[in-house]
Amino acid sequence: MSAGLGVILGQTKNLFSYNTKSLLLRYVQTSENVNPKKYTASILLPQTKFPSRISGKKRVDMDKYLLEILKDITIRSKIIRGQRVHFIPGWDCHGLPIEMKALISLKESAMNLTSVEIRQKAQKYANEAISQQRDVFMSWGIMADWKESGCYFTHHTSYVINQLRQFITLYEKGLVNRDFKPVYWSPSSRTALAESELEYNEQHVSKSATIRLLLDVLPPALVSLKGHPVYALTWTTTPWTLVANEAIAFAEDVKYCVAEDSEMNFYIVAENLLNKIQEKIGILKPSITITGTELRGGRYLQPITGLSSPFVPGSHVTTAKGTGLVHIAPGHGMDDFLIGLANKLPVLSLVDENGCYTADAGPDLVGLNVLNEGGEAILNKIQSNVVHTENYQHSYPYDWRTKEPVIVKASKQWFINTSALKQQALDSLQNVSVYPVCNSASSTNSLTQQVKMRPYWCISRQRVWGTPIPVLYYRDTGDIITNRDWNERLCHLMQKYGLDCWWELPIEKLAGKKLLRELEVDASELERGQDILDIWFDSGISWSTVLPDGKADLYLEGIDQFTGWFQSSLLTSIALQGAAPYKSLFAHGFAVDDKGHKMSKSLGNVIDPEEVTQGGEDLKKKPAYGVDTLRWWVASHGTQHSLVPVTEKLLKGSAESVQKLRLIFRFLLGALHPYPCDTPIEPEYHYLDKYLLHQLYHYDKRIETLYSNYEYHNACRVIIHFVANTVSALYCHLIKDRLYCNSINSSHRAGAVDVISEILAVLTRSLAPILPHLAEEVWLHHPDNLASVPLFHSAHNLPKDWDQPSIAKVIENALDIKAAITKLATINTWELAATITLNPAQYSIVMALQQDESSTTSQLCELFQLSAITLIAKDGIEDAVIDLKPIEKSLCARCYRYPEPQPGKLCARCDDIISHLST
Repeated sequence: MSAGLGVILGQTKNLFSYNTKSLLLRYVQTSENVNPKKYTASILLPQTKFPSRISGKKRVDMDKYLLEILKDITIRSKIIRGQRVHFIPGWDCHGLPIEMKALISLKESAMNLTSVEIRQKAQKYANEAISQQRDVFMSWGIMADWKESGCYFTHHTSYVINQLRQFITLYEKGLVNRDFKPVYWSPSSRTALAESELEYNEQHVSKSATIRLLLDVLPPALVSLKGHPVYALTWTTTPWTLVANEAIAFAEDVKYCVAEDSEMNFYIVAENLLNKIQEKIGILKPSITITGTELRGGRYLQPITGLSSPFVPGSHVTTAKGTGLVHIAPGHGMDDFLIGLANKLPVLSLVDENGCYTADAGPDLVGLNVLNEGGEAILNKIQSNVVHTENYQHSYPYDWRTKEPVIVKASKQWFINTSALKQQALDSLQNVSVYPVCNSASSTNSLTQQVKMRPYWCISRQRVWGTPIPVLYYRDTGDIITNRDWNERLCHLMQKYGLDCWWELPIEKLAGKKLLRELEVDASELERGQDILDIWFDSGISWSTVLPDGKADLYLEGIDQFTGWFQSSLLTSIALQGAAPYKSLFAHGFAVDDKGHKMSKSLGNVIDPEEVTQGGEDLKKKPAYGVDTLRWWVASHGTQHSLVPVTEKLLKGSAESVQKLRLIFRFLLGALHPYPCDTPIEPEYHYLDKYLLHQLYHYDKRIETLYSNYEYHNACRVIIHFVANTVSALYCHLIKDRLYCNSINSSHRAGAVDVISEILAVLTRSLAPILPHLAEEVWLHHPDNLASVPLFHSAHNLPKDWDQPSIAKVIENALDIKAAITKLATINTWELAATITLNPAQYSIVMALQQDESSTTSQLCELFQLSAITLIAKDGIEDAVIDLKPIEKSLCARCYRYPEPQPGKLCARCDDIISHLST
């Protein structure tokens, strides 16, 4: 007997529980004098070899077996709708994380390696990681040509050469230049970093200081205080930057108070911050109130050098904290630098690549680490200026690889002029769709704000594992040497000798005779550049290598890529081809643990995807959930939230959802079992059958829309709801009698089987993008799939005439009445007869299911599961009036639907079937 029987025969609220004995038990209850076993062979029970459950090693083996015919969610959802998709996997292979991983085991010996040796170890590490990752991606059923020729790699020669050519184009356009500007600098990594390579530590503690700076020139609004000491109060969390102070910035529209202390010193502070300042330095008596603009013309004495420095306006100055006045060090702050440019201030950087003061900072500071003893040394040096210090916990940028704090310092770097690209980039985003739709507004705003706020883009890094910036320099002046002809020579050298030739070949070989002749210099007068390109430039230029027309339909990545790949791709594409490289963006969330913490090996809270799919060493403790469970979790939770929890509870829930779907598919496959029949049968469709096709038609349209909008979480919700309610609880439950108890050659049964075949075809395809293994496994067990053709090699179109609102109106009105009957019934409804009084409007609709006023065989009886129904029309009533009465006879011992004509006898239908079988 089929294990799927109970979902149809069992009158249970748990749609997915199975009771294989339910039918036989009901036979026994029908008549004590009848042996129901003799009718078992005549019941057309579902039959299939599709297993009800796969677990442990069998689950892993099945995943491997199905691997060769599987695709990926987004791509699969397009392909199954008949679209052609070209997906090329790629790996960003350069960058500090790989370089560090390659060297970490070498420890101190890594310091003695040459640049080429470091590159070779990094390349070996990258290639090994690629091989491992590729195997995992393939095991997850992601569609691609996984051969090396079908992928792209940013460390391959062809990719690097394309980068060099794109760089020189940007250089010729004047969009790339070398300049002395502040950048995020990681002393622990000894390289510049991009904003996207930072993570902010909310528990960072700085020693903040409130500093008083004596005015040597009073602004006109404060001339009445001439002869009195007047100080500007400024507050900083980076006292070490005071060595490079060049100005004090004020907010033009803020009211400032000049207040007097007990020693007749006057302090300038934002009026609304006066009370907080008094808590730190004591009572201050307000004397004069001025606006920020009235501070123009004032000057103060720089605390380290004693030189006179100006007050300048600053749009970034606020009164949210501090004093309302901000000390400006153009060499150590992005906003400070812009203010410095506007006011022609010097840009000093007195910090080396290790984060220590250089000799130019003074003999008492040289060599001190600015984040540690350097800050303390400054405060001691200007002790008379320090009026208050405190430990201040705040958000501070850290190097995301080393987990150490960074600093901002000016240095010679290569930059892309984003100011020249911003407006065109912002305009192009107007034509870019952002998904999921539920997050599109905030995501689009995030990207536009990032582009608007970015002052410049530093594209140089001080490492060796990457693409070299193709420039030479004069040794004595540092002036730049590069052009397209020489760049092409370099590309040719790399094709001939390999990418390491930049570090291996002598300078005369790199430069070439032609360039040396044009420059009229000896090779000894030149040196090669030591910088590599930022990995975001590396990946951001991928559109120019991978996309034939330079534009993709979709870029899909995590939400962090609004500051990374999405943005770098946009800016490089605007610069080089004047348009965005994508038509749409899809951003998914980040996996976190059940406490909302980001997955981290150091925290020990990482859930290994491979362990989820294949299980742990002990499969009882760490079961093999299979690839489909992992994919269901991704689809259900990965698109609507920025933080996506990965917990055992959610994984078990995903496994349960997949298992529920498996059991329903098992029943549907079993119902299609091809019982032998001598003659072809023309299906006859009931209203319920047509209603299901109507529902299936709209379900398919809904699923197509959700996939088109990348709303995978909603697709999961709709699939589960439709399968559990419309398919299982409604249709499959109501056709059980036709399916099991009608004869093999029944046209009514053939109609139900035909609809089940359509249900299976549509459901399998709707599920395939998310659960490819289950979908393919179902298709391999389909009775019509005799040649084991993969699902994606088959097509299925839904006819428009399935859409029948008039049919839906009839069934839905009837279902409303059925719900009322269910509430009233206290016994099996097949043992009841009903008299139902309706208003004329309802009566005219429901009569489509029962042509006669009274019937025992109508479609309405099947729908309501009543042995007999009498319909009466009556004016003046709104809701149906239902009168239920038990039937006087027992139910048929074979079908348990129709009353038996006399004790121990079968109903007319069953008697006819048994009679034909016996002959």
